[in-house]
Amino acid sequence: MSKYATCAYLNAEGKKAWSDVFTAGEVPIQSIIPQSATLEGIGIVERVFLVDLTALTYQQQDAILGKLSKLSGASKDEILKEILKVGLPLRVKFTEGCGTSKLGFFI
Repeated sequence: MSKYATCAYLNAEGKKAWSDVFTAGEVPIQSIIPQSATLEGIGIVERVFLVDLTALTYQQQDAILGKLSKLSGASKDEILKEILKVGLPLRVKFTEGCGTSKLGFFI
């Protein structure tokens, strides 16, 4: 059973990229229904889950900002502003499934 009400499970590629932040391989997400998004810097449409920021610890949030800052060259503050505006995407290709324990979701 996951410690999150709704989560995505990282696959091998996702664990390689994010296991230092999500040590159990589970990422809290807002919904098990993926969305289409054009990711900045990539320019192609991908299917993504939106990460549930409210379920993350401060240490996880800081680690994510640090990793994205290092990858993009943007400051943590700039990245945080963008995340708060549009959300934090997790590519579906980094996952091997998802689940929810929210009652009534499938009714």
